[in-house]
Amino acid sequence: MKAYHQRLVLAVVLAMSTRLYAYGQVATLPLVTDLDSHGVTQKQLDTVAETMQDAVEQQQIAGCSFLLAHDGEILFRKAFGYADIDSKRPFTVDELVPIASVSKPFLASVIMALVDQGKLNLDDPVEMYLPAFKDVNVRGNTLPVQPMTLRHLLSHTAGFWGNKGISAEKIDLIRNFQRPLREAVSRMATYELEYQPGTRFVYSGSGYCVAGRVAEVVLGQSLETIARETLFQPLGLQHTTYLPSNTIRQTVPTAYIRQANGTLQPQASRSEGDLRFILPGGSLFTTLDELAVFGCMHLNDGVCKGRRVLSEESITEMRTVQSPLKTARTYGLGWSLDRVNESGRAHHMSHGGAMGAYLVVDRKRELVGAFLVCQTAKQVAELKNKLLENLKLMFP
Repeated sequence: MKAYHQRLVLAVVLAMSTRLYAYGQVATLPLVTDLDSHGVTQKQLDTVAETMQDAVEQQQIAGCSFLLAHDGEILFRKAFGYADIDSKRPFTVDELVPIASVSKPFLASVIMALVDQGKLNLDDPVEMYLPAFKDVNVRGNTLPVQPMTLRHLLSHTAGFWGNKGISAEKIDLIRNFQRPLREAVSRMATYELEYQPGTRFVYSGSGYCVAGRVAEVVLGQSLETIARETLFQPLGLQHTTYLPSNTIRQTVPTAYIRQANGTLQPQASRSEGDLRFILPGGSLFTTLDELAVFGCMHLNDGVCKGRRVLSEESITEMRTVQSPLKTARTYGLGWSLDRVNESGRAHHMSHGGAMGAYLVVDRKRELVGAFLVCQTAKQVAELKNKLLENLKLMFP
């Protein structure tokens, strides 16, 4: 009887913990119940799976995952290959993965949440919050500098240098993960700008660092705390973080690079030591489901599971072209834009990251596509493009 009672108690505890765990997984979308209602066939979804499996078998990648949601329901959610080739650990749909620059629409959403709360204004001069930027000059220009604003920071038009072809000191400002964000931004203010704010588009990680630091100064909290309270928790993103613990980082999939001979070579791990530096537009970790939920919130004009997270006005502003001149890359606030209407608003938003992650939100076709991998964007471009082509065939 005692043994039976112990087993019963254990069963109840396990059931309760399972229920609590399931209750905690807020950041999920419902699985499709009727493919026909979405106008999709199983054969089309099988083609997506074959595309991913082929990439693994041909050693283009070690492993990856992909989620496709249409009209709020998951049509496809699968992972293929390995998170670590040596140990044969499979790449699952639950992996926590660094998403690099896919962090940018997240950071822009955090800033817009603060705008919704009346704590920030997009057209506020940065020098209001960070006085060190008041005396900054434009290189080779004797004219007064136009005030740099939060809008400029989020649209890559703030005057900062790009991420390539720059000095080692400037690269170190966004790559030294042992330096606090406040110190990195203070150093950025000692350099001249490359152009007058608002006059050019230059893709830059530095501007997003400054935007993140503005949020910290205004709220008197770390960006991790601000992001969690204004965006992650309202969306139910329990795993999304800038600062995963050492223990959690040990579980992150191994990053690989494909050598000239076709073999996949593991890259140096960042799982050692404490992370002190948050790269606001580039160092977020998230999961497939949570990335998709974030995308669906943008698809639904700021609403997630009946709860408003961002105002419709903020969502609209983020998908409105901010680039001052026509460039090869049309950009809003945190989003690369496509299919822009006469009002300058895009129906197609996306962002990719240097480590291969990709998120697409297609408002016309009511689609969200989330892709996670740990390999350079250039090396996974062929696979990513094939997946996007599959979506076009499914939803002409």
